[in-house]
This record gives sequence, structure tokens and C-alpha cells, in this order.
Amino acid sequence: MINEKNKDVICAAPWMHLYIHPNGIVYPCCTGSVEYGKTSDTNSIKNVWHSDVAQKFRKELLAGKKQSGCKFCYNQEEHIGYSLRTSLKEQYGHLISSDLTPNMNIKYLDIRGSNLCNMACIMCGSEYSSKWYDAEIALGSNENNSFKSLKISDTVKKDILTDIINDTLEIVYFAGGEPLIIPYHYEMLDYMIKNDYAKNIELRYNTNLSTLKYKSVDLLKNWSSFKNITLSPSIDMIGEQGEYHRYGSKWNDIINNLKKVKNKMPNAIIEPQVTVTSLSIGYLPELLNFFIKELDFTNNDIINVNLGIWPSKLNPQHLLPDIKEIYIKKLQNFLNKTSQAELCSSVISPSLDFLTNKDCDQNEFFEMINYLNEIDKIRKTNWKELWPEIWKHRCNK
Repeated sequence: MINEKNKDVICAAPWMHLYIHPNGIVYPCCTGSVEYGKTSDTNSIKNVWHSDVAQKFRKELLAGKKQSGCKFCYNQEEHIGYSLRTSLKEQYGHLISSDLTPNMNIKYLDIRGSNLCNMACIMCGSEYSSKWYDAEIALGSNENNSFKSLKISDTVKKDILTDIINDTLEIVYFAGGEPLIIPYHYEMLDYMIKNDYAKNIELRYNTNLSTLKYKSVDLLKNWSSFKNITLSPSIDMIGEQGEYHRYGSKWNDIINNLKKVKNKMPNAIIEPQVTVTSLSIGYLPELLNFFIKELDFTNNDIINVNLGIWPSKLNPQHLLPDIKEIYIKKLQNFLNKTSQAELCSSVISPSLDFLTNKDCDQNEFFEMINYLNEIDKIRKTNWKELWPEIWKHRCNK
């Protein structure tokens, strides 16, 4: 059902993929904003899968109508050349059909069991991290009146085990919160192992990789039961800057866990997830050197790039021209000298393209400055010492 009219718009997600948010709302994927509906004791995942919104979404994609809820993927494609949409279309495009109410034979499940997290990353919020709640209250920014603790209901848990985990499921993607400290993550692993589904399922994780321990569970042993494991550790910068960007992290712990997985898990693939913000973009060279020198990354490895569109105040496009110029020169010089040009170009080139694609919005830039200053008051940190070039040039309007 992919044709010339819809090929640049259509996505396989509505026919084979689900993203379940901890609040019970079901989406076609994690990057889109199309809400199929909210689950409840009387509204099952199957009902939501066949909702009017879901049917309309499938119909408009088939007709080649561009979706406002899919702009994240469209943006990724413009600057990086690929997205979740293109990936799913390539792997599962054959499942796209004219059926607007297809059977719920999910191939790829994206599950966020809870917002429980041990970090409060600078670009995140309480919807995805319980650690952010108190800071949002202090900042007066808890606009959505979100709860500190958010987790999927027992009804949704049951629906997942009975209606989604079966012989047709191929991929389970865990994120959070931090999936490696969320209890339901381990319930699902146990269920898949005990019912002999694990050997045919690939597990994928977006994780801060701050820990590999959970109570008495031997996580590495559990992982060995699955077809393979793909870890996308969220690492944007190294050392103190990395600890500031992903507040609550301990850089040495992350290094040790990365090396432990690499050395002890032959069925594990490590594909870091780098979020490019105003704070991280200028320090991509240091990060890439770490991957190359400490983890032996080569041009054959994959590093995923998440361009920081949200929150807008941390979008690198809004950096002042003088700061952009410093970072552009630094990134270009690094790219010209690195021994792993293909690997580094996959991160640097789209980041540069994104950075220079739009002029600075000074209001957004100074909102970032105020935001970081307020965060520092709460956390007793000092961003100015870590990014002196931004602080120095803040008055060069």
C-alpha cells in the first residue's frame, strides 16, 4: 500500500507498533503526538487500537496527508536523513494495508511502565522523570499538574501480557523513566522467559545505564535468554558536563557499566543515544573521542542522534551567532582530523546542519540563561563554570 502519493508520509507504525505511556494513553509511537485513546478498566488496549482516531490516522496516511503529529520524524529526516518512520517503513512496510481496523498483531511494543527515574536530565520533566517533580514545583513550572509517581494500571499490565506478548511479537522497547529500576520491566522479562517467548524477541533499551542491579535479579543472565539486546545509553557529554546535563548521573559508574556490558554480553549491541542541545552540541568531539578511544568504536558502529527541538529554550538553533561560530569551527576542525570520519560525520554533520538551519531567537536564548540560573539555585550547581563560552558571549547581541 506504499505508493508515490504517500511514500514520504506513510508509516508502518499504525499497523504493527504501539507506544503505551505510563498514564495509560496509547500512541502509534513515542515520537508522535497522535493519541489513539486512553486505557481504563473498561477501555482495553484493543479498543484503543481500533479507536476512531486510530482509524482516521491510518486513512490519512494512506491518502498521503502529512500529519502535524509526526513532525518530529519529518524534522529528523530533513537533517539526518532517517527517522523512526523510515526505519519502520523499511522493516515493516509490507504490513501496511487498506484495513483501517487491522488485527492487533503487534510486532514492536514500546512500553513505559513508569516515570520512575534516578536522574533529572536538563531537557526532561516530571512526565518522564519522577526526580523532576520537586524541582518543577520549586520553579513554578508544573503546569500540567503532573503527579510525582506515574505508572501504568494493573489492567494495562494484564492486557500487555495477554494480548500483546505472544509468538508474533518481535521487538520490545523499554524506556521510562529509567527502565532498569522499574519493577514492571522485570515482570515482563520473567513472563517472556517463562513462556518461552524470549528466544525470539529482541530487547531494545533507552537507558541511562546508571545501574545493572535490581534487588536480587541477575540482569545480564536474564538478557542472555533473549534473541539479542540493543542498548541505547543516553550519553550526551562526558565527565562533569555529562553529570550536569543528565543530573544525578555518576560518570565513572556509566563508564564501568558500558564496559561490563561490552565485555560480558556477546548478544548485546551498544548504540548510544546522543541528545543534541545548546549545551551538548559544542562538546560532541569530546564525546566521540570517548566512544572511539574507550569503547573502540569504529566506522562500523552506530550512534543515534536526537536533535533537541524540545524544550525550545535548549534548542541549539537559538544560540547567539558568536557562540554558533565557535562551535561550528570546533566541530568542523574535529571532523577534518578524526580517524573515524564516517562514524563522527553521522553525528557532527546533521548537528551542524540543524544548528545553522535557523536563526537565533534571542528570547529563547535568554530564557535558557534564566532557566539554568534558576536550576543552579535549586541544585547548588554552576553551569557558568562548565560552559564559560556561553556565559561570556551572552551579551553579544
